[in-house]
Amino acid sequence: MTTMAVSPHPTSVLELLAMSGETARALAGADQSAWNGHIIESSSAMLGLAHWDGTLYLDRESIVDPLRHLYEHAGASRPTPTLVAYRESLATLLHEHAHFLGPADATQEAAREAFTKLGGRQLEEGVTEAWAQDHLDDFIHRLGIDKVAPGIDSVRSNGYYAAFVPAVREITTDLDTRNGFPPGESLSLLNRQTAAGQFPLLVDLTYNAARLPDLEPPGTDTRSRLESILRSGLAHLETYELSPPDLATTNSLATANQVLAHLDHETRIAEANNTFSQPDPCVLPPPTRRIPSPHESALSGVSPPSTALPSAALPSTARASSATHLHPAHTHRSPRSAQSLERHG
Repeated sequence: MTTMAVSPHPTSVLELLAMSGETARALAGADQSAWNGHIIESSSAMLGLAHWDGTLYLDRESIVDPLRHLYEHAGASRPTPTLVAYRESLATLLHEHAHFLGPADATQEAAREAFTKLGGRQLEEGVTEAWAQDHLDDFIHRLGIDKVAPGIDSVRSNGYYAAFVPAVREITTDLDTRNGFPPGESLSLLNRQTAAGQFPLLVDLTYNAARLPDLEPPGTDTRSRLESILRSGLAHLETYELSPPDLATTNSLATANQVLAHLDHETRIAEANNTFSQPDPCVLPPPTRRIPSPHESALSGVSPPSTALPSAALPSTARASSATHLHPAHTHRSPRSAQSLERHG
């Protein structure tokens, strides 16, 4: 995390870049950023790269030069295409910084390993881009860029990863609804994770949205089945990555809906399997009243025992308590499912 003694809002591209990392971290509410404070201007096919060593690479022509132009013409009126170019540069800057975010105990080594696993890249890039798109205006306002480039918050750009973002939005929106979260909460929670924490969190959000935490005993394999569905479905999005944006978006949404349907089917089966074998712990069957036999009445003290054979020793009689204690099935959340929910390219 980098802090510098600069004005409340940056007045040059150098100040902007220096403040951008901490601004992105605070905006996301993440514990830390893996950015090492270094930025390298590059010239390649990539607009930006959040490297595993903590270095940020930004394309000079497409990203850095427009930001220089922004401050060289501070306060001046610009045409819409120029404002869009500024906005796209800032969107890339925010996107790359979001890749560096994670919880306090996160490491780049673990994040790198998780990024290479099935579905890891698709989830990471989809979450990062969707979150950056949603929070770009706030990023611009926090840095005071709307004063430097009037009208920049009134134009829009298309964004990237059309094959990944729609699916991630569809899945996280569904999770928000089923978990009772405010809109965007699941996406924000995932964005605060490195790739190492994103899939475990996504599985927890899916599992906890059902009734399974209250039904299943510890040690079931339901979570692993849900994770397999999510990983396979998200990995499939790579098929559409090079498609035209409209086609990629359509296929991304279709894939997400198939994933959600499969998840719903799996959770319903698990709920049914566990509900069938457990009695309702809150509703006990009513007692059945029957008339005791004369023998039972004598033993229960309803009628006095006969004294016809006073000298005979009666055998002791074991008797079940009339107040049988029923122990309903354990219904509290298991420690594993109650744990706090704790994300490169």
